[in-house]
Amino acid sequence: MYFSFNREKARPSVRFFLAGFLLLHLFISQSLMAAEDQWQDVERIVAVGDIHGDYDNFLKVLQGADIVNRRGNWIAGETHLVQLGDVPDRGPDTSNVIALLKKLEKQAERDGGRVHVLIGNHEAMNMYGDLRYVDPGEYAALRTRNSRRVRDNYYETDIARRKQADSGFVADKAFREQWEQSIPLGMLEHRVAWSAEGDLGKWVRQHNAVIKINRTLFLHGGISAEDLVLSITEINEQIRHELNGGLGEEPGLSEKSTGPLWYRGLASNDEEIERAHLEKVLATYDVDRVVLGHTPGLGTIVPRFEGRVLIVDTGLSSYYGGFLASLLLENSGAFTVQGDEKVPLPDSKEGLLPYFQRIAELEPNARALQARINDLTAPVD
Repeated sequence: MYFSFNREKARPSVRFFLAGFLLLHLFISQSLMAAEDQWQDVERIVAVGDIHGDYDNFLKVLQGADIVNRRGNWIAGETHLVQLGDVPDRGPDTSNVIALLKKLEKQAERDGGRVHVLIGNHEAMNMYGDLRYVDPGEYAALRTRNSRRVRDNYYETDIARRKQADSGFVADKAFREQWEQSIPLGMLEHRVAWSAEGDLGKWVRQHNAVIKINRTLFLHGGISAEDLVLSITEINEQIRHELNGGLGEEPGLSEKSTGPLWYRGLASNDEEIERAHLEKVLATYDVDRVVLGHTPGLGTIVPRFEGRVLIVDTGLSSYYGGFLASLLLENSGAFTVQGDEKVPLPDSKEGLLPYFQRIAELEPNARALQARINDLTAPVD
């Protein structure tokens, strides 16, 4: 009712539907200065995929990877923790997850480590006003004692605007009830928080979409052929610019299906078809490996292209099954930490089956994983 959304382009035609509401009349600042996006000589890296509002499972994954203690405090020293984006949506605890990440960013830097929270498509969607996947609990978490009064004030503003546009408009009881159902308490605060200058939006804009640590490239979705002309820093600056209000009429880098927040080719396309493109990605950014989120699949870390692409969206959130795993890169090796079990990742096609079979012992309820094992063991005609 209060959104006009073009599903074909997957972008809202109205950036902020709450025009006229005083709290959303925020001045947009200049783009943030370029953030550091490359690091070398890091001895230990832990990567965690999409969280989607599940605080409890995220905390369990961090504990299993020896990142935090039972109280959620940093114990990983100089480790670099990479969170691959998609913190919000589908679960109710986004505010708690972000509070934990903010705390860990400070604690890690104090101890010589780093926390890198990358920008995913769901961060961008929340900032643009695409709220299809927002869990009701995310609105409820932002309610205050003033939320009802704030919503009432906005209602009066909206009615006045409608009457000005249509002198015959009448807001009866049924209209008011439908209106309040479409704007639950906390939604207005949510839109303020996720605006470019809001607490959450500003925090997102401090981060990168793509980073390079040692000889590994990390990002949420993937690099398509058309974006290979852009450097890591150019990608990051352009996405921050767009999230700061710099979108044009055509879908920007943060919106388009082939952009780094959305592209699934390296995660989903046939490996032989995509192999030549992967070689160009590795050469362009001078890396040996690409680590991605965005594409949930088997309930564990999924190696592709002989381990040169690693998909770390394990389905951590309860919405996707609650499969608790992280990626560990240390001592020139790559490992899946499934629960608290450390399993070496294969770097060959021959190693895939025993790897998946070992994970299946740890995750007997991962149906998609068992289906993959069945495919790998099926007789060849």
